[in-house]
Amino acid sequence: MKKREATRQQKLFVDEFLRLRKKNQGQAAINAGYSKKSADSQAYQLLQNPIVLEYLHERENEIKQELQEEFIFDAIEARKEMYKILKNPKARDIDKITIAKDFLDRAGFKPTDKLEHNGAIANEVNIVIDGDEFD
Repeated sequence: MKKREATRQQKLFVDEFLRLRKKNQGQAAINAGYSKKSADSQAYQLLQNPIVLEYLHERENEIKQELQEEFIFDAIEARKEMYKILKNPKARDIDKITIAKDFLDRAGFKPTDKLEHNGAIANEVNIVIDGDEFD
């Protein structure tokens, strides 16, 4: 038995809803061809429909995947630029240190966070149990 999928108009609604950044479901319904009078209720019903929700999640995952694939190239370029700064003898030491720390962090070598304590200990302790305070 073939799995039901969203209709063309339901898919158009989802695409419009995403184009509007999931901000205006009524307008997305109108843009998808639903009646202006019933757009809000249609949009509400569409967003309760499991088939439409499944398509919405599929589209969101596709968009996320496309963005990640695009960012791979941006990340490569960013790394090249950072490496140029790291190797530039005229670059400030603070910039080189920041970049080196970032490289190490992204490679999984982030140092453990340090917790400093000044040695002072509070002399006063208050304990509260069921609303009653004890010293």
